Amino acid sequence: MAKEPIFYNQTYPLYAARWPGMQMTDIHERVNMERMRKERLERARAHMKEAGISVMLLLNPANVRYTTAFTTLAYTPGMSCALVPVEGDSIIWGHGACTTQDRRQVTWIKPENMRYIAPKSVCTPSLLTHPAALEFVQNEFARDITEGLRELKMSKEVLTLDMGDASALKALERAGIKTAVRPEVLLKAQEVKTRDEIECFRIVGAIADIVHYELSKYAEPGRSERELAGYMDFMAMKHGCEPTPHSFVASGQHTWPNYRYSTDKILRPGDIFFADVIQASWNGYKSCHYRTYSCVTPPSQAAKDAVKRCVDWIFAALSECKPGKTSADMVKHWPDERTYWGVEPEAAYGDCVFHGLGLQNYGAPYGSRKWSLQYPYELKEGMIFAIETQDGIGDGQGVRIEDIVAITKTGYELLTHIPREIVTCPRR
Repeated sequence: MAKEPIFYNQTYPLYAARWPGMQMTDIHERVNMERMRKERLERARAHMKEAGISVMLLLNPANVRYTTAFTTLAYTPGMSCALVPVEGDSIIWGHGACTTQDRRQVTWIKPENMRYIAPKSVCTPSLLTHPAALEFVQNEFARDITEGLRELKMSKEVLTLDMGDASALKALERAGIKTAVRPEVLLKAQEVKTRDEIECFRIVGAIADIVHYELSKYAEPGRSERELAGYMDFMAMKHGCEPTPHSFVASGQHTWPNYRYSTDKILRPGDIFFADVIQASWNGYKSCHYRTYSCVTPPSQAAKDAVKRCVDWIFAALSECKPGKTSADMVKHWPDERTYWGVEPEAAYGDCVFHGLGLQNYGAPYGSRKWSLQYPYELKEGMIFAIETQDGIGDGQGVRIEDIVAITKTGYELLTHIPREIVTCPRR
């Protein structure tokens, strides 16, 4: 029997996207960092112009990174901020010692525009109980922002903040700076991703799949939820993620309802457990990716049936996923909390949702029966989100599945590919 020809130029859904590797190289077109920095800033400024904003003070580290490609290890609030004008050069304040290094390495920002924030951070929790020191720091902060606005020739403009930090607003008000708070402007700018951002998500999705595969080999009786979560974070960083993952594991009775906190509970034979590769970050772009496992004992038929329901709910919602559709079109396929689980929607919040991903874990688009049916949100090409569903087994345990998805011109692209069936661990 003659076979159909398989032509060289055919493409297949899984391999239609680029994603040829994680490292930069001169022989392939991969993530173009320079282009990504440029297009993100252009998009942010377009939304600022549309909102009538001439200059923003960014306190949210994700917004600072989106507009300036600057980041720092935010182990405490207030370690960086940025003045971003609608035209001209941005000014960044960062952690003292780190800023000296950043002046050498963040070459797209003028060295003189990389400035020291410490000890001027208005958000440092250690100062909040020392009023005199806090006032000193606030005055230093306001002086620096005033000087930055003067250099940008924007002293008379309204300074728009991306978050309503009370300490910062008080300091700026005392300095006579007119302020506004508009957190939605840059959130809106980031809801549709550039081509290079989407490529970053393909890579972090692949890493999250690898983490689940490695977890399936490592998980065994006697290992605690915390040990397993720590191993997941290690594997994410081993395969190229930044030091920001915050994976968690829930097992046995902690799976129904989902506790979302890794404890010192150890795995026992017969436990169902699920794991979330959350906050694994490749060049800033975050993951959120669940799979369900069984410890030593193969899963019961009831557990398999529960996973099938969860997968069916995901793909029923995704059948509506295309530009022009809305969040309401997707969530209408999910069970009503009151009739299906016998609880108010607040009690089951998060059991069936989808949420935007980006440089932070939550944003547009967002879908939940709690409000999406009444307040639908339009789906657009280039949006990235995680979609997750959960159900009980009937033995005091539950299952959960989650995937990362990109909206394409005609539908969607799954960015996570590890099988959704329950894997018996340890995998040999």
